Amino acid sequence: MGMTKPFPSPQATDHYRPDIDGLRAFAVLAVVLYHAFPKEVRGGYVGVDIFFVISGFLISSILFAEIAEHRFSVTTFYARRIRRIFPALAVCLAAVLAYGFVSLTPSELAQLGKHVFFGAGFLSNIALWSESGYFDSAASLKPLLHLWSLGIEEQFYILWPVLLWMAFRMKARVGRLLAVLFLASFAINVALSITNISDDFYLPVSRFWELLAGAGLAWRRRIVLTPLVRSWISFAGLAALLTSVALFTPDIRFPGWPALLPVAGAVAIILAGPEATLNRIVFSNRAVVFVGLISYPLYLWHWPLISYAYVIRLGKVPTPLMATALVAASFLLAWATYRFIEYPIRFGTHRHRGTQIVAACVAVLGACGLAVWINNGFPERFPALPGIDMRKIGDAKLDADFKPTKGMKVLDHDWTLVAHLRHGERKVALSGDSLLFHYGPRVQQLADEGQLAANTYFVTGPRCAPVPGLIQRDKFARCAGLPGILVDLVQREKVQSVVLGAAWTGYSDEGMLIEREGKRLPLNTKEGMDAFYANLEDYVRLLQGEGANVYLVLGAPGHHRFNPGEMVTRSLTGFQIAPDVEKAIPIADLQAIHAAVDAKLRTVGEHTGATLLDSFPDICGSGDGCLPFFGAGEPKFSDNTHLRPVFVREHLRFLDPLLK
Repeated sequence: MGMTKPFPSPQATDHYRPDIDGLRAFAVLAVVLYHAFPKEVRGGYVGVDIFFVISGFLISSILFAEIAEHRFSVTTFYARRIRRIFPALAVCLAAVLAYGFVSLTPSELAQLGKHVFFGAGFLSNIALWSESGYFDSAASLKPLLHLWSLGIEEQFYILWPVLLWMAFRMKARVGRLLAVLFLASFAINVALSITNISDDFYLPVSRFWELLAGAGLAWRRRIVLTPLVRSWISFAGLAALLTSVALFTPDIRFPGWPALLPVAGAVAIILAGPEATLNRIVFSNRAVVFVGLISYPLYLWHWPLISYAYVIRLGKVPTPLMATALVAASFLLAWATYRFIEYPIRFGTHRHRGTQIVAACVAVLGACGLAVWINNGFPERFPALPGIDMRKIGDAKLDADFKPTKGMKVLDHDWTLVAHLRHGERKVALSGDSLLFHYGPRVQQLADEGQLAANTYFVTGPRCAPVPGLIQRDKFARCAGLPGILVDLVQREKVQSVVLGAAWTGYSDEGMLIEREGKRLPLNTKEGMDAFYANLEDYVRLLQGEGANVYLVLGAPGHHRFNPGEMVTRSLTGFQIAPDVEKAIPIADLQAIHAAVDAKLRTVGEHTGATLLDSFPDICGSGDGCLPFFGAGEPKFSDNTHLRPVFVREHLRFLDPLLK
């Protein structure tokens, strides 16, 4: 248990290493270019992992030295952290929130207020983790999304200094402690990458190993290597980083095992030392070091600018020229923030007062964010308009979720939910993707009214078509289990009626495949589409062979003008109601979108005897046009295609004959 010297004597901890600022420059440029040009720099997100390693190395070097010399102070440590982190953060939070009052709808501003509140408390990763899901608003529309990494870093520094100090007092073997913590965190990371990638990405415990990698490097910094070996190590490290940026894509299950590559690359470059050829010539270059010095404010500024561009462009990627201008503006703001705010507070003569001021500023901003969040984005900012209520449009955007209703009992089979409302003797199973599950509130309404006479099951998964042999990429690969789960349910429970529905037109994207008779065919080809519906026909026969009557739901109406997010027009100075928002969309136009798919479904029905169901009359009525609103100016949809529960409960009756 004991050691004569539990901590190494401090050497070179106060010596500035320009090559590490150069490595910071690589990390921040990777992230900035990834966000500005997502199709060109697809793996640039690994820059955050590089930052974690750098931070773990530098802060732990200071901690090891101060604790070994008996001069460690919790107050002094956190005062340094406040002066390092708070000045630029306060300015960024204030600017982002202020512009939100101009450019965001009430629901959007309320979400921003929430993110300001959690960002000021360094809990952004927890807030974003709680929001993550199929119906979560696009990441590109969250101006403070990037603060998740700051949250993880600061959560690490709440625990790490105290743990080290206790280890010193107990004369514990710090190397062994580092190894155990590193391995435990990495094991959790790998496990979560398999079971839940959102947990893995946002939770601190699955990310701490990256900071601990840097801490381990600080613990064993005195490693004797020849200059040639150091140079080769630095080249290998850069190769690992470049490979990560070039070959990684947003679709891989990250961090998981892949994060080892950029973390190892960063460790190698730091280990190589300032005299390694690459570190001395490239990473210590004055221009590169300058970018490293402003890397923190550059990281803070670049994403809000890019995100607001997405907001103004209604979710569309900024043009290359616009993205370039935004990157340039980010650099200018980063330099000004570093030169006139961060540097004077960190290194000026009144550092104690500066610490108090910036801490108070961040606390006040957090309180402002909380007030905005609690007050729902202050919808009274906008005057009431005849027939259109901005509050209702904003609420509609938040009124969708892939989740069970209150009365459902749920079993989660990885990506597939089996939800059950137990009423009556007859048994009905409804299966498909989110466009089938959004009928759940109607079933719940019938149950609440005492009219549900069927024992009703939902077997659903986000973007999961009820068709065997469908091959998708990324997280949607887990949809493959849905058809088998439904068959098992029908066999086990003797289900008499099965309803299959999906966003049928959405299963022809590039990269999707269908497997039939030993062949894998692209779904964006005629041959692949024919195989898709042939598999569906076989599946219908299989279910019928188990004694179930099968029903197929035809394509449901969908249109960009149904989307509450597109009921406003945007500009740099704000937004206004779109001029055509109240106009009906011709039914013929909506039906034309589904004509080819509906023809395929009708053919399946003719061949198998399956009954076809149509949701169009319930959603659009009997006229020639389909209105986006119902009742007193309430949008029917939460996006282009998903109906709101408040509309479904009272108006979607086409399934009632099976359920009552």
